[in-house]
Amino acid sequence: MNWLRWALLAAFSLAAAVPLRAEPAAKTRTPNLRVEWFLAEEDPDDDRIVGPPDVIADCSERLRRLGVEHRSAPIALRQKRSGTYMCGNEQTVLYRSGPERIRYNAAPLVGCGLALALAHFEHLVQEEAELLFMRRVRRIEQGGTYNCRRMTRFQHLVSEHSYANAIDVRAFVLEDGRRISVRQHFGRLDREPATPQAKFLRRLARRLYDERVFSVVLTPYWDALHRDHFHLDMARYRVDGTR
Repeated sequence: MNWLRWALLAAFSLAAAVPLRAEPAAKTRTPNLRVEWFLAEEDPDDDRIVGPPDVIADCSERLRRLGVEHRSAPIALRQKRSGTYMCGNEQTVLYRSGPERIRYNAAPLVGCGLALALAHFEHLVQEEAELLFMRRVRRIEQGGTYNCRRMTRFQHLVSEHSYANAIDVRAFVLEDGRRISVRQHFGRLDREPATPQAKFLRRLARRLYDERVFSVVLTPYWDALHRDHFHLDMARYRVDGTR
């Protein structure tokens, strides 16, 4: 676990030494018609681009096909004089309800690509909940999406929250009222999970990364800043913080 974390930290430090390119305007990407989900990008050539996510053709229609109730809520683009730090996302939506009809404590304001990923996220949440608890999840507690800022730990890098391209998830509530909290139930990092709650959280987090639902999945394994939530985003680079 430790060698992986330090390797990832070294990768972030290396990125700081390489000039970053600004992406002043989002480009259009044609969706991959072979899959219904818009999953994590794996193109290494654009890992150092700083800017809002690419525009996804027919994204709103794809959300409707997936059963996602939403409305357009674009956030105007903002750029600093340096030209390397931007905020906003012109293809942002208010995610009102997904295919599994899980409620959120607050409707997530997210980029359309992240909204597509959340639809798949809901399916995996229900699969793991039904397997381990024989109950479905009725509510997800999220701790924020859009926030124009740099990363808390790596001040030389722009946070994907700046583009409404990230969401923090703190807890899941089952239909019988049980609450599964990352802070309370993730368990000790140096031991295998001993409770159904810990197994649920760790299995879910690893599936979200391994099955390419999100580009970046950070958990308490990553650092103390994530001891109480999962950070999920659709960055152009990939980071596995689940082990």
